[in-house]
Amino acid sequence: MVFYSKLPKPAPPSSDVFNFIFHEGRENYPRDRVLYRVDGTDETLTLEELEEKSRRFASVLVKRYAIKPNDVVAFLANNKIEYPIAFFGVLAAGATISPIPVQQGLDARAIVPRLQQSETKLIITDRVLASISKEAADLSGNIPLISLDGATGNGIEDIQQILSEGDSSFDGFELTTSEQLEEYNAFIYRTSGSSGNIKSVLTPHAHWAANLLTTRLTVPEDTDPSKDVWISSLPFAYGINAKLNLGLNILLGIPVIILKEAFDQSSLPLIDKYGITFLFITPPLAAQIAKSEKREGAYQSIKWLLSAGAPVHPKIRDGVQERLNGVKLTLEWGTTETLLIALQIDEESSVPGSSGTLVNGVEAKVLDVETGKELGPGEQGEILVRNSLARFAGYKDNEEANRDFDEEGWFHSGDVGYIDEKSNVFIVDRLKELLRVGDGYGTHVSTGEIEAALFDHPAVATAVVVGIRDQDTQQEHPTAFVVPQPEFKEKQLLPLAEEIEKSVESKLGTFKRVSGGVYFVEKYPQVGYKINKRLLKGLVDVGAADRSQRFISIGA
Repeated sequence: MVFYSKLPKPAPPSSDVFNFIFHEGRENYPRDRVLYRVDGTDETLTLEELEEKSRRFASVLVKRYAIKPNDVVAFLANNKIEYPIAFFGVLAAGATISPIPVQQGLDARAIVPRLQQSETKLIITDRVLASISKEAADLSGNIPLISLDGATGNGIEDIQQILSEGDSSFDGFELTTSEQLEEYNAFIYRTSGSSGNIKSVLTPHAHWAANLLTTRLTVPEDTDPSKDVWISSLPFAYGINAKLNLGLNILLGIPVIILKEAFDQSSLPLIDKYGITFLFITPPLAAQIAKSEKREGAYQSIKWLLSAGAPVHPKIRDGVQERLNGVKLTLEWGTTETLLIALQIDEESSVPGSSGTLVNGVEAKVLDVETGKELGPGEQGEILVRNSLARFAGYKDNEEANRDFDEEGWFHSGDVGYIDEKSNVFIVDRLKELLRVGDGYGTHVSTGEIEAALFDHPAVATAVVVGIRDQDTQQEHPTAFVVPQPEFKEKQLLPLAEEIEKSVESKLGTFKRVSGGVYFVEKYPQVGYKINKRLLKGLVDVGAADRSQRFISIGA
């Protein structure tokens, strides 16, 4: 059966992303309102300045760099006040943005395939990343570069010089029909690759604008743009952050604090410093906050907490809420391919374990993972989705991957769960992360259930479970990688690991025990803001006789 959103279906946007954000979709607030402020500096950017400078930038992109609609401009830059200007300037020119998140270990040779596969025509960078960007650009055919924060030499131009030459009245790109909105791409995003091959996802203007419209319809009722302040807790290169802090905030007229350093648990005092009312929390950060020390009387300004990227277990969620002034941590479910699918909106859709209700215009169905049979309410299987407001465009130049989209427009999400009669979605696990345990054909076991049992142990700060196959027996073993609480780091690790293993078995039974063992790490390898589970799987040989070494060092 098909599950439909219970929320009203709005008319789809009728303009490109730039004009939707600055004109069609934007609330009528003063144009001198500050929309961006940099932490620790006097740098600010108003709505008027942002639109004017974006148009100036667009005019030079078209005139000097010959950028045309659907040409690709890559972003490899840190968050700074000039980022929104370049971001919207590229959209105003009709080009497609290909964001490259800054990650540990990123080098030029890792960037080159992305530039070549997307046929990048221009790279936006900054002084810190100029060297690596220039090397990648040269290896990819001498792609020109623009720096966001000053001239760097080597032929890399400064955005300030470009803005001084631009035309603030530029309006050379505009889309007005549904056919145009689906023909031209606003973004190319890459999937994280944490559990599969990296793919390039095409996002047309129609889909991104519809996503912004839907997200705006789901903000909390007590949102007050004249008083609220948000903070960018992620790099702008991530799609979820671009949607929230390079889109939704402008539609509503809410200022965003830009940080020079990455947001982590130590950044929480910034909530009180700026009176932050909304914070996006990644699942790894949620796990840290959940077991951090509670600060009485702190974080009174917070009104809205949101997480996405992976299911958050109710125990972790409760810990976050307890430490952040009792504010409910709402959950969003979406994918790089589909953007927003489900979101917790009210008490009816915020039931325990739910990722929320299907949002405006979204449809879903559930298929049995063994037979492919369509299932009904409460029956667990793989969840398929489609958006009636805007089509999913699929992957760039990847015929094999595009098989995830069927002829009727359904996308196979790879997430396993169920949907209730009220169209609330419950995610149990990733299809690729369900483990088959036991003899013979085996039975599916959820890693999330085991992680929740691990989290109950007082020595566990956070835990990740992956399935590691014993090559001799060809059986899959749940294996846990645990970051210990500080006071347990000096303990004898082998006895502590065995104690934790017994604790899980006592809660879940022998069938769901951590048969691959518990191993301790200081941190997790990451792809973007998600944990790199593929790398974890290569760290342990579960068939080895000796399990006495229980600490594993994770390189930078």
